[in-house]
Amino acid sequence: MDAILLVGGQGTRLRPLTSHRHKSLVPLLNRPAIEYLFEWLERSGFDRVVLALGQANEDLATAYPAGQRGRLEIIPILERERLESGGAIRNAVKTAGIAGRFAVLNGDVYVDFDFAPALAAHIEREADLTMALKALPDPSQFGVAVTDGTGLITGFVEKPPPGTAPSNLVNAGVWIFEPGLVDEIPSGAVRVEETLFPSLVARRRTVLGHQFSGTWADLGTPARYLQVSKELLGTRNEIAPGVKLSATGSLSGSAIGMSSQLQMGTTVQNSILWENVTVSAGAQVIDSILADNVFVGTGAVLQGVVAGRGAQIGAGVVLPPGTSVEAGGRYD
Repeated sequence: MDAILLVGGQGTRLRPLTSHRHKSLVPLLNRPAIEYLFEWLERSGFDRVVLALGQANEDLATAYPAGQRGRLEIIPILERERLESGGAIRNAVKTAGIAGRFAVLNGDVYVDFDFAPALAAHIEREADLTMALKALPDPSQFGVAVTDGTGLITGFVEKPPPGTAPSNLVNAGVWIFEPGLVDEIPSGAVRVEETLFPSLVARRRTVLGHQFSGTWADLGTPARYLQVSKELLGTRNEIAPGVKLSATGSLSGSAIGMSSQLQMGTTVQNSILWENVTVSAGAQVIDSILADNVFVGTGAVLQGVVAGRGAQIGAGVVLPPGTSVEAGGRYD
């Protein structure tokens, strides 16, 4: 079975972290986030994965060229124009020669659930489309699916105001397609979430919702990216090779990338540091994300801060929570 990974976006919601790096290459516990999707696809029995790459996605194409990755065959397809999800699926099916049933995954999610029951239900119910659904306490930031008592999806509500959602089941960005659906995607650059899916429901086609209980997260914003990292880490640390740690520092619940250094008396808690980050003596980094080559000066305090590549935070600077520092930016 084939899978299409929709990785053509520009990662605008994740900036400044994606100003110099594709969103699928953003490190999750010191590994590119896309690696977790590859592993899930391999565990789930897929044979090929088509990377639907957009414009200016050359770094991802270079990182994962055509060829084998374990049991998975990777097929990168570079789009020449913006196609949105519908156009990307249509282009990937045609270019890669996908003939049978296939799956589609959003490239900015983390998933870890048993795919076999979803596929079995799809086949048993003779569904045209099956959508993986995840129950969340607050679904207001996502597309919400409404289902009947048999599991069929009867409607969609996009980002309902808090407290008004008709259900708590969100579109998890994992879909099973029957091949004939490709011909029903409207022409041009369209989103299937706004065109094909509501159309199928309105025409009372068999659109099945598969609720799963495994781990799921949307990595599309810095806050969500930090949250899933915290959930995966708990209180432990993930330390990459070449990291220099001072014996006098305090480190908990954090991921520290290659060649970073935490000098004497530093505090790093519940944070993500990419490669070659320097936290100088006595500085505090809490609930923050620091991209590669960020420098934090002596005694600086960062709490709830997101800093892009190469940002420079001067000695003694205290940044207010919620501060976003652009790549190459300076605070003195």
